[in-house]
Order: sequence, then structure tokens, then C-alpha cells
Amino acid sequence: MKLQVKLALYNAISKALIIGAFGAIVPVIIQGIVYNHIDKRLSARLEKMMRMVQLGGLNEISLDQDCSFDSYNVFKEEYVSISPLGGLPKDFGNRSIENTERLIENEIVKHRVLSQAFLYDNQLYEIEIGEGLSTIDQLNVTIRQFTIRILLAVILISIFLDLGFARILLLPFNRIVNKKLKDVQHPSTFDATPVKTSTYEFAQLDRSINEMMLKIKETFQIEREFITNVSHELLTPISILQNRIENIINEPGVSNEVLSRLVDSQKTLSRLTRIVKALLYISKIENDQYNKSEEVSIRELCEEVIEELAERIEEKSIKINTSFESDFVYKPCNRSLIHTMVFNVVSNAIKYTKSDGEISLDGKMSGEAYQLTISDTGVGIPSEHIPFIFDRFKRFRPEDGMSYGLGLPIVKSIASFHKIGLHVESQPESGTDFQLLFPASVS
Repeated sequence: MKLQVKLALYNAISKALIIGAFGAIVPVIIQGIVYNHIDKRLSARLEKMMRMVQLGGLNEISLDQDCSFDSYNVFKEEYVSISPLGGLPKDFGNRSIENTERLIENEIVKHRVLSQAFLYDNQLYEIEIGEGLSTIDQLNVTIRQFTIRILLAVILISIFLDLGFARILLLPFNRIVNKKLKDVQHPSTFDATPVKTSTYEFAQLDRSINEMMLKIKETFQIEREFITNVSHELLTPISILQNRIENIINEPGVSNEVLSRLVDSQKTLSRLTRIVKALLYISKIENDQYNKSEEVSIRELCEEVIEELAERIEEKSIKINTSFESDFVYKPCNRSLIHTMVFNVVSNAIKYTKSDGEISLDGKMSGEAYQLTISDTGVGIPSEHIPFIFDRFKRFRPEDGMSYGLGLPIVKSIASFHKIGLHVESQPESGTDFQLLFPASVS
């Protein structure tokens, strides 16, 4: 999940919790205020009723034959009740208040009731003055509904506003990530131009990345020069040794035994030369020392490779099958490197395919990429060896004295350099499939 989405969700959830808590507390606060107001009104009415009794007696109030009296307003929200008591209550003289439900004309109505026992004409009475609570309940329901609506509205508005604000806030950070980290394929292409931002943390991050990448760029440059110098220094004495050995071989009077050893030494020096050149080749690819400004037709390239390897193919009587559903022009690229990549794969297939075997080159569009599959009916590769076939100097067939273990590492380096997908499937004694996925668009 992106950082701006996390920030927006965090702000929305925090605001929702605050509004939810506020919405839960407000009804309680309002209820307390309303109850306090009702209690004061009930107390005032009770005092007024008691003054009426003291001044005019109960005759001032219409009493039924059982010496009880009930009076309700038209909406049954307020009532006064005076009824006789059979015994002296424990809290005689004290006022009590509670919420009760009363059945009035077959309707249950919730009231807040203030009651007090009193003595009149040697008779105990209890006076109750009540006020309906239905209005308060409706008010609480209204407040809760209003709070839920406000809560949903605030959450939605907060998410959109916070997403927009977070996007603007993180714009410098996204520029740093995309421009200086994601889009940089090699230190030599790094742009150290500072990203404009007023946020201290982002400015500090930008400076740190610039310093780090400049150091890496400097290190790569030193490594590039070192490899070039070392390769030159190695190839020069090797070339001198080869010339000296060749001169000694051509001298008269050299014994056959010495001559045989000199020839072996010359082969070793030739092998060392090829290894150094292969390592230098890989290093140049990985150090981005090749231009990618050309284009290549995959079908034409495969035909060229087959033509170049025709002699080896004929020697082993190998049958070549080609099938291209459509041609594909890959660009931008380095044509020479792409040629070397395909050449090495096909050369490997020839090397490990038995006589009278078959090699197939199939090209077709696969999704958003062009898939070139190079298959053979050779000895195959054990599954446990497949993850390591692109490692340098890995040789799984020691009997193959001409292999240096650098052909497939070169293939891997070229594929990575061009963002070409590389996948290998193989079964021992059944053959190997190399799949090269050329992206239809390269950034």
C-alpha cells in the first residue's frame, strides 16, 4: 500500500474515532443537561403543589372517592398524581426521582417522576409529578443519526482531501524515487540535480542519495579503468609469451618432447587470452559501455546466426527447424550484443546436441513481449543445475575441455542489459528450451 494511501486512511480513521467518540458523548451530555432542567421544573411544581395543599387543603384539588387524584395533559407528557399510603415509608419527607413507565389509557409512556410522601389530616399521602421523556429519546435518536451521517461524510471528504494533500506533500519524494532510484539503470546515467522541496526530510534524503550515487559512480569509473588496465596488462605479456613460444617452436633442433610441451603451453596461453577477453566483454556490458541506439529484426538475426554456424551444423548432421509467426523488430538495442547472445545460445545447443539431432528456433508474440524459443534435443540439464548455469566458470561437464563457463554468463549479461527476459527449461536426455522474451516497448 502506498504511503499517501496509508496517511489518508490514518487521518480518516483518526477523525472517525474522534467524531464517533464525540457522537457517543454528546447524547449523554445532552441527557444530563435535560434531566437537570426537568428535575428543576419538577421540584418547582412540587413546591407549588405542596403550597396549595398547605393553604387550601386537599379540597382545593378534585379528589375521587378513594381519596386519590390523577391529572394528565392532553399529550400525556405531564401528570400529577396524589394517592394515599398504607404505611410510613422509610424515606418519609425526602424527595426521590427516577425514570418509570406508566400505563395511561392503554399506552405505556416513559416519564421522569419526582415523588414525596407527606401527612395531611392524619393521613399519609404520596404526591408524584412526572414529565414525559419521549422527546428526549427522539432527540437522542436524531443526534445519533446525525452523528452517523456526519461521520460518513467526514470520512469520505477526509479520504479525498488527505489523498490530494498527501500526493502534493509526497510529490518531491516520488520524484526522488522515480528519477533517482527507479529510472536509474546505471550509475553513469544518474542525474544529481537537487529536487526542489521545502520539506527538510525530503531534502536530506535527496542529498544523501546524491552523495551515495556519486560515490558509486566514482567507484564504477575506477573499476572500469582498473579492468581496462588489468586486461591490457594481462594481454600484453600473454601475447609476448605466445610470440616467444612460437619462435622457439620454429627453431631447428628442438626435441619432439619439448615441442609437445611448448604447443600445450601455447594452447594454455590462447585459452587464457580468450578468458580475459570474455571477462572484459562481460565487464563492459555490466558497466554500460555499449550504446543502445540500433534496431534488429529477430528473424533476420536468427538466419544470420544459423548461416554462420552452418559448418558445425553440417558436421553433426543436425536438422534446423525455424518457425516465425511474425517478424519483430527490437529497438533500441546494440545489434552486436543481441547477435552474440543468440549466437551463444544456438552454439551451446549445437555443442550439446547429439549427431542427427534437431534444433528449433520459434518466434511469436506472447502478451506484450516477443518470445524467441531455442530448443534442442541434446543431453539436457539436471533440474538442480539450472539455477547455476549462468554463474561464471560453472562447468557441469568437466570432460568438455573447450568450455570456459563464460558463454551463458555473457548471455545473461546481455539479456539484463537489454531488459530481455530469460527462462530455461530442460530435462536430462530430452533437450533444453531457452526462452528469450523481448519487451515490445523499452523505456
